[in-house]
Amino acid sequence: MRLRISVFLVVALMLLVGTTQAQDDLRVLATTSIVADVAQNIAGDLLTVDTLVPLGADTHAFEPSTADAARVAEATLLLTVGAGYEGFLGDLLENVGADTVQVIVVSNGVEILAFSDGHDDEHADSSAEAEDEHEGDDHHLGVLGGDLECAADEHEAADEAHAEEDHEHGACDAHVWTDPANVVIWANNIADAFSAADPANASLYRANADAYIAQLEALQEEIDALMAGVPEAARIIVTNHEFLGYFAYAYGFEVVGTVLPGATTDAEPNPQELAALITLIQAEGARGIFAEVSANSQLAEVVAQEAGIAVVTTLYSESLSPADGPAPTYLDYMRYNAQAIASALTG
Repeated sequence: MRLRISVFLVVALMLLVGTTQAQDDLRVLATTSIVADVAQNIAGDLLTVDTLVPLGADTHAFEPSTADAARVAEATLLLTVGAGYEGFLGDLLENVGADTVQVIVVSNGVEILAFSDGHDDEHADSSAEAEDEHEGDDHHLGVLGGDLECAADEHEAADEAHAEEDHEHGACDAHVWTDPANVVIWANNIADAFSAADPANASLYRANADAYIAQLEALQEEIDALMAGVPEAARIIVTNHEFLGYFAYAYGFEVVGTVLPGATTDAEPNPQELAALITLIQAEGARGIFAEVSANSQLAEVVAQEAGIAVVTTLYSESLSPADGPAPTYLDYMRYNAQAIASALTG
């Protein structure tokens, strides 16, 4: 009898271990630190999610090395933002062999916004009213992975003329994570991908995703309350490059212009464009220019000084901060940026 009980205990322990350890050969690589952080919350202790683009680096300017290609080739799952964001991936996957890694587009299911033309005729009066006004509008291009596909070179035109043409035709804005509602979609997609790759632990991935989504929903309420304190007249802003489109859309802001033309941080404006931007800022009554800490902010500072408005150069856009910085996780990233924007516009 004791022997039979011992056998049952051994079998039970083996089953328990089998559902709390992921497959040994399951390697997960995320393109950015933001995707990696979200994915790590879903993975919990079962998996380690590594990052391809180094912490603090600008994804728009990233050029993968031979070592990076090797890391991609060794990965089981490659988690990407998609929507044309990772322009470097096409050649990289072609070099390593597209069949060696399964690419998961975490933004599939997100309603993609078009890059603005720098000026909208109307801006939302408040988050609640903005939601009503947004119904049936033409800002959204479609649902990524559904009725919409975005080419990687859509926002990387060869010259300024092409960049302007892309803007007019509404190229995809891939910076979806600046609205936490879209990261809820990320969490569900990542949980599904992990569950498909490691079915034995599907229930754990789902539980982790549900717990993280609860944090995302709490974050949304927190930012809603914070943004309620920003006067309606102050919700007109300028950014260094187009990275706050989804944030602005979700919280009732209007981005009337950008210092750098186009969607990437490697574009260079000419003096006429900067002069026109200063005139636009003064005409629209924009109260602040917001730039990312990872980019050169000299032009943003010059424009702000000429226009006589505030400039914030410490926002995080393409990457999280180091562990000892103000934005080491996605939740911290959103809180920090939201607080910096609210403080600049209400101070």
